[in-house]
Amino acid sequence: MGAAAGRSPHLGPAPARRPQRSLLLLQLLLLVAAPGSTQAQAAPFPELCSYTWEAVDTKNNVLYKINICGSVDIVQCGPSSAVCMHDLKTRTYHSVGDSVLRSATRSLLEFNTTVSCDQQGTNHRVQSSIAFLCGKTLGTPEFVTATECVHYFEWRTTAACKKDIFKANKEVPCYVFDEELRKHDLNPLIKLSGAYLVDDSDPDTSLFINVCRDIDTLRDPGSQLRACPPGTAACLVRGHQAFDVGQPRDGLKLVRKDRLVLSYVREEAGKLDFCDGHSPAVTITFVCPSERREGTIPKLTAKSNCRYEIEWITEYACHRDYLESKTCSLSGEQQDVSIDLTPLAQSGGSSYISDGKEYLFYLNVCGETEIQFCNKKQAAVCQVKKSDTSQVKAAGRYHNQTLRYSDGDLTLIYFGGDECSSGFQRMSVINFECNKTAGNDGKGTPVFTGEVDCTYFFTWDTEYACVKEKEDLLCGATDGKKRYDLSALVRHAEPEQNWEAVDGSQTETEKKHFFINICHRVLQEGKARGCPEDAAVCAVDKNGSKNLGKFISSPMKEKGNIQLSYSDGDDCGHGKKIKTNITLVCKPGDLESAPVLRTSGEGGCFYEFEWHTAAACVLSKTEGENCTVFDSQAGFSFDLSPLTKKNGAYKVETKKYDFYINVCGPVSVSPCQPDSGACQVAKSDEKTWNLGLSNAKLSYYDGMIQLNYRGGTPYNNERHTPRATLITFLCDRDAGVGFPEYQEEDNSTYNFRWYTSYACPEEPLECVVTDPSTLEQYDLSSLAKSEGGLGGNWYAMDNSGEHVTWRKYYINVCRPLNPVPGCNRYASACQMKYEKDQGSFTEVVSISNLGMAKTGPVVEDSGSLLLEYVNGSACTTSDGRQTTYTTRIHLVCSRGRLNSHPIFSLNWECVVSFLWNTEAACPIQTTTDTDQACSIRDPNSGFVFNLNPLNSSQGYNVSGIGKIFMFNVCGTMPVCGTILGKPASGCEAETQTEELKNWKPARPVGIEKSLQLSTEGFITLTYKGPLSAKGTADAFIVRFVCNDDVYSGPLKFLHQDIDSGQGIRNTYFEFETALACVPSPVDCQVTDLAGNEYDLTGLSTVRKPWTAVDTSVDGRKRTFYLSVCNPLPYIPGCQGSAVGSCLVSEGNSWNLGVVQMSPQAAANGSLSIMYVNGDKCGNQRFSTRITFECAQISGSPAFQLQDGCEYVFIWRTVEACPVVRVEGDNCEVKDPRHGNLYDLKPLGLNDTIVSAGEYTYYFRVCGKLSSDVCPTSDKSKVVSSCQEKREPQGFHKVAGLLTQKLTYENGLLKMNFTGGDTCHKVYQRSTAIFFYCDRGTQRPVFLKETSDCSYLFEWRTQYACPPFDLTECSFKDGAGNSFDLSSLSRYSDNWEAITGTGDPEHYLINVCKSLAPQAGTAWTWFGRETAGRRMI
Repeated sequence: MGAAAGRSPHLGPAPARRPQRSLLLLQLLLLVAAPGSTQAQAAPFPELCSYTWEAVDTKNNVLYKINICGSVDIVQCGPSSAVCMHDLKTRTYHSVGDSVLRSATRSLLEFNTTVSCDQQGTNHRVQSSIAFLCGKTLGTPEFVTATECVHYFEWRTTAACKKDIFKANKEVPCYVFDEELRKHDLNPLIKLSGAYLVDDSDPDTSLFINVCRDIDTLRDPGSQLRACPPGTAACLVRGHQAFDVGQPRDGLKLVRKDRLVLSYVREEAGKLDFCDGHSPAVTITFVCPSERREGTIPKLTAKSNCRYEIEWITEYACHRDYLESKTCSLSGEQQDVSIDLTPLAQSGGSSYISDGKEYLFYLNVCGETEIQFCNKKQAAVCQVKKSDTSQVKAAGRYHNQTLRYSDGDLTLIYFGGDECSSGFQRMSVINFECNKTAGNDGKGTPVFTGEVDCTYFFTWDTEYACVKEKEDLLCGATDGKKRYDLSALVRHAEPEQNWEAVDGSQTETEKKHFFINICHRVLQEGKARGCPEDAAVCAVDKNGSKNLGKFISSPMKEKGNIQLSYSDGDDCGHGKKIKTNITLVCKPGDLESAPVLRTSGEGGCFYEFEWHTAAACVLSKTEGENCTVFDSQAGFSFDLSPLTKKNGAYKVETKKYDFYINVCGPVSVSPCQPDSGACQVAKSDEKTWNLGLSNAKLSYYDGMIQLNYRGGTPYNNERHTPRATLITFLCDRDAGVGFPEYQEEDNSTYNFRWYTSYACPEEPLECVVTDPSTLEQYDLSSLAKSEGGLGGNWYAMDNSGEHVTWRKYYINVCRPLNPVPGCNRYASACQMKYEKDQGSFTEVVSISNLGMAKTGPVVEDSGSLLLEYVNGSACTTSDGRQTTYTTRIHLVCSRGRLNSHPIFSLNWECVVSFLWNTEAACPIQTTTDTDQACSIRDPNSGFVFNLNPLNSSQGYNVSGIGKIFMFNVCGTMPVCGTILGKPASGCEAETQTEELKNWKPARPVGIEKSLQLSTEGFITLTYKGPLSAKGTADAFIVRFVCNDDVYSGPLKFLHQDIDSGQGIRNTYFEFETALACVPSPVDCQVTDLAGNEYDLTGLSTVRKPWTAVDTSVDGRKRTFYLSVCNPLPYIPGCQGSAVGSCLVSEGNSWNLGVVQMSPQAAANGSLSIMYVNGDKCGNQRFSTRITFECAQISGSPAFQLQDGCEYVFIWRTVEACPVVRVEGDNCEVKDPRHGNLYDLKPLGLNDTIVSAGEYTYYFRVCGKLSSDVCPTSDKSKVVSSCQEKREPQGFHKVAGLLTQKLTYENGLLKMNFTGGDTCHKVYQRSTAIFFYCDRGTQRPVFLKETSDCSYLFEWRTQYACPPFDLTECSFKDGAGNSFDLSSLSRYSDNWEAITGTGDPEHYLINVCKSLAPQAGTAWTWFGRETAGRRMI
């Protein structure tokens, strides 16, 4: 542990400025160097002879090279120099110790020279003196001081110990100096017993390593290491066998200022069977992190052909001055942390006392232990034997101290105590832990934890060890070999923002903001600016802020989830402090969802949040094609295609060879083979070897991406093994593209490491916003499409004009796009265009990046949100200004429209705008149903959650806290008895018997029942018992949790809150079921490759299911129920969440697939929808395929065939025809697909006035403004839109001239008033109104003013609605016969009936839909005569 103790403090030049310690040291050195020491004939310390060692005088910028058994082999110092001094200031070399003039004792080694020193009045020669002390590793020579004649060093090493108990079979130097002569020392990582387990995705093998020395298996109690061969520093365990795959040979090497490398090789002859003829080797790269953080465990980055590459991010790889101090404090300037232990110092003869069984330990910090029988020993730690107090030993001296903060651990080391029998000087190691509530006024007390070979260990909980930066630490959990990492959720500093929880609870009437950070204090920004500085969870309301808990303990794996407990919050009465639990549940691919408040109880002392996030999923290995890979569990996606060089290659040079490599493509460099992904060229004769054929298959595990090239030029060995290349990509956000680094070759395997920003995952962005004025919350995370999901991206079309001018926009919400060829991997929106090739149009990228998601949504108005993506591709405005593209998405609350998609608005001056009417933009609500507590309707989507199928005659029971709890869902629990004469729904009982008939139920509940739904999708069932005398009642609270894989899943007891004062108990349970799953939004619109748009939304709005026409033999005894894009309503027997297809036959039913993916367009213009993951069908699952074909009828689905487990239907309908954009005049426009005529003239009977901020807008649909608010001198202009600014700097501006043109596109009506007054000297003001269907006409709403002075409005009106609703036109009679009348539905005209009586009246009839409008005909409905025809 000499290295752990650190080097001695520098002493100044003798004699004038020599500090105190030099006098003591010189006396010691002169004493041991007195006459009588003999000339050494043999090497005194053979373990140290194999290496040339280094030491540094940092004050004078001098580097020493030391070889204690030979020469250092530096020409400038002569052939026999054993100690060579290199003065970097003067660039001179001097030998200060000659190997042939060596003298030695057990503890001192001297090297004289023949050079006289300059000290006046003496005849001394220049010499070096090395004092040896017993240590637990080979250690390092430490420079102490230098006079004109003598250079003094101190070395704590196992070679100086009297006994061999610390000596290794094999150990190598474990430190290096960088270019600035700063020392990087890994000695503290050396394990004297046991080993480190390397993180690997392979569950069948375990690789154990030690650092710089072999693994001591005799000292380690672990059974896995017992089988490891002696001398191995890298032991591979496969099953019950262990293999040596590497032993130390060379010392630690510095490859860059922040990276150290250690190599192990297998010394024994013979190959291992599983290595394919290769010799095993291990390379460990230690990386100093760029900021204070928790060190990671060693991670395996490559293992092909037994070539094991390991990366270990640890602060021990940083230079020692960054980690250590010789004082009692660490400074923010030097060590990036501020710690001061001086308040722990005891004075006046008092000390801390720690009981060590046989011994008592007296300790002090930052000074000597001043008790009487210890004060002559200058001890900081004094060891006294209980049975004989005269036996007193110094267990570490206060002037020999090192304070170290590394990888989150704060350690104080006192060394240089009294010697043990082994010769090792006693040492004490104190591990400090942060505890803000420690006793003894926060100081706490040290606790003895054990002794190993004269090193004494203590732990000390104290508030003075609390480091703010430590909140970044310990943000993961392990479960066996499964690893979990929550670091993706950590918010470190601005511009990042705290997570804000959704308040799904109604227990508190006063609304609050809940700000949360993970493994870190909340950031002091925005509404959280007033939060307590050390709070990890903070509640903010109008009265101020409250600390709900601090990050003190690391996450834990519990009951299949990750649980994070924050404690020590503000006082909440009765001597208690607030505590918060956060349960993180794996939700694959979702990093945007917010935490949700589930409960707050115990009088405000306990808060519970639940967070469904991909960060809680187990780390797993995944593979991908086309130079991309995504982890569907973690929600990360990577695209390395920007690293691919279309011409040329990346060049890596070594002394003998040039390596040329490409990423996911062949190198195009002569003389490399054209299909090689990597090649090797000899510098001497340009001989070339193919190092592997190129491919684009990536693999990913825990932050590491790998690319393998195989099948290269065969080796000239027995097996003619083909050469192969492995490239490991690692994240470095500052590296940009980065560059490959050659690691080493092991026969046929070539390893490269590549640090690049393209290997970094995107930062997750919370997609929730709280309205600061109303505290209404909005959650758009349901619109975020994760890669690996079946939804792809959202899109919007601009298909105005000719086909070549059409544009398609891909959009994602709060995260980057899922990969689109040509689009920037970080872009959240991009633009495509259509090019004509051989008679057909194809989609190609036009603008690769329209903006990146850097911030979440903001509230524009109640029910209106804005998403803005910035820093897109370069763009030039009309006035020549250079800028970048920005995307703005205006989302407006539209209940029941979860499967809508964004609508393109305009692209002007580098800003692209979209409108999106969606249910997701509606504020989160909580609905409670107290009538029957079995089903509840989502007020936004209309989706009904029905829990009736969970009604069980046996009920459900679960044990907890020594009791058994029973209840039923949607039914009674007879064994629980009755309440006021009514059957109870639940109760509790002591677990004294397993026989239900012998149960003694207590505290029955169910007299009151309620079902609560938050629009976040959380369902809570509450059963209450009879009222007590105090008016309170017991309650069972059952939370239903979505689990797609189980219909009636496991029931968990959570906890029971007991209020003794009120005499009530609230018992909480969790019930997993697919019935609680919220259907995912599915876009019912799709485009084909040529950009033609299709929309099946008209088929998805029917509240009842479609019944398929089935003319097969089995058609009479079975019925198929189908939906389009939306889940089916509840159908008895059809189990599961979001069922899209169900078969009912003779009392049985089957789920034939769930709604997961959008329609797909085929090249021939047909559409198809696939519903997959239905009920089990043998060893597969049922699925449904519906093919839609364009036809001028409404149509009904018809069963076509069954192909194995897949049911196929065909549906001929006008809804499957392409969407067309048309323009009409006279304030009318006709939908070309359905024949509907839209007439907006009723909206233009009067002027419309809309106020927005300081402006008032006047406009009139299809007519001239009647008021004179915008007078114009040009009488030829007819003003239809006007902008007014009120006084005192008021004005009136023409915002648009008369138009009667109306545009229709897929249900959206749009009117543009153009030609207004000039704006910003270059633009003309204009007004655009978007009309949306609403059965009750609303007031128009001002949306925004664009940068080019266009004023956008939205108007929801009945006049924008189609005059009919689609009605199903097929039915089945009582005998099971199917009938389909949809072929009789007419769209462009109507059926005409003529009476047989010669009556002049004619009758127009349509089937299953309203009459098709006929232009130029005026009529009234229901029997009134018009033009000789009667409408029916």
